[in-house]
Amino acid sequence: MTAGAPFRDPADAETHQDLTITLDAASTRFDLSGRKVWGQSYNGAFVAPTIRVTPGSIVAVHLVNHLPVATNLHFHGLHVSPSDHSDNPFLCVSPGSSTTYSLAIPAEHPLGTYWYHSHAMGTACPPSGSPAAQDTVASNFVPGDVENQIFAGLSGALIVGDDRTLLPPGLRHICAHTFVLKDAQIDATGHIVQNTATTSINSNDPTVRLVNGQLRPVLSMRPGQTQLWRLVNAGADIIYQLQLDGHHFTVIGEDGTPVARTTTADTLLLPPGKRYDVLVTADGRPRETVLRTTAYSNGPQGDSYPDVALADIAVTGHPVDRLPTVSGAMPTAPRDLSTAPIARHRSLDLSENAAGTVFYINGAQFSMDSSVFDTPARLGTVEEWTVRNLSGEDHPFHLHTNHFQVTSVNDVPQPYTDQQDIVMVPHIVNGVPGQVVLRVPFADYTGRWLFHCHIAAHEDNGMMSFINVVS
Repeated sequence: MTAGAPFRDPADAETHQDLTITLDAASTRFDLSGRKVWGQSYNGAFVAPTIRVTPGSIVAVHLVNHLPVATNLHFHGLHVSPSDHSDNPFLCVSPGSSTTYSLAIPAEHPLGTYWYHSHAMGTACPPSGSPAAQDTVASNFVPGDVENQIFAGLSGALIVGDDRTLLPPGLRHICAHTFVLKDAQIDATGHIVQNTATTSINSNDPTVRLVNGQLRPVLSMRPGQTQLWRLVNAGADIIYQLQLDGHHFTVIGEDGTPVARTTTADTLLLPPGKRYDVLVTADGRPRETVLRTTAYSNGPQGDSYPDVALADIAVTGHPVDRLPTVSGAMPTAPRDLSTAPIARHRSLDLSENAAGTVFYINGAQFSMDSSVFDTPARLGTVEEWTVRNLSGEDHPFHLHTNHFQVTSVNDVPQPYTDQQDIVMVPHIVNGVPGQVVLRVPFADYTGRWLFHCHIAAHEDNGMMSFINVVS
């Protein structure tokens, strides 16, 4: 691979007049910074095309499966129905077939950065037909293909509206860039590593970290210029801890939701699936700096990642006038749930075996037919969930269909800044489980709301369930 090419944003998905987007999922040989690599793609690229949608629209996404195994789509973070042919992770598209997703984007949907990816929960579709046929197929059912398919390339960014319109007038036309972060482990034959009978993905192995499929691209900024960066961890398993040397990030959105309190950060932690929308202002003089992921460990039972440079930032040319800083709440930030009436309290325990190969929620592995909760949630209520981590590695907890508000981490109260759809649950220390308390609003949609660890290997191997939401 060759580093140092000019930074390129991912291509946008082509949309027809009826807002129909066609995605062909197929085995593909694509170019990664000058190296030909075999993987899987939507429409031919390691980084799938960016889907852009408008609040109040109805978007059709036509998925054609050219893979030898089952697949499907999840539109991560979107507040749309989890049922029928909307954002339904229980849909299964068998090899050689296709389906069309219909996404009714609410008129008041938050503006921000989301993503989409394969959420195939088995290599074959669930059994259908007579009970005897179901038993026969079920006995041969092999779960887990999320890790393989995301790792091979089946993921991309999704942007709702344009959150620059929420900024003060002087900032509404600044340059915006999308950073889709993925890694690739490539074997001696030029294939992205997969889980097979003889090979396996090991998230602790050396890997190539790429930005928009590029190896250490060069992004240019003018001295004093402010840009909006949309940061997406669209990988399967590994964590990024981002740092822009000599600069800081001004966070205006997290997981697609505008923040209720703008903050500045020197580093940002992005487990798989995490997104941040940030403002970055270059120095007032020409210089070069580096966007990197710093050394990070997610616990003694987990992985340790080295410091890796991701992109070079070249601050060059004539200076521009510095734009005003942003503070306070972003317009349309979600309401604070800290004083909301709580309809029910629930507890979730995340655990795994000593080898880190089998994973559980409340002692159970994922079942498509049963939830770890006996009692459904009621539409229009707010619940408080306590999520405990009994293992020796951090787990990024993700909820489909709606965002939640974190109220405490390891018994430390968290001030309200925003709502999110992924939170890192700390690992056990000296026998004391890590713990996150969050508040979940059940708004607008009934159906099965999925939740899981977003390390794909963990959800594939059991750390996933759902809650039934009823009216």
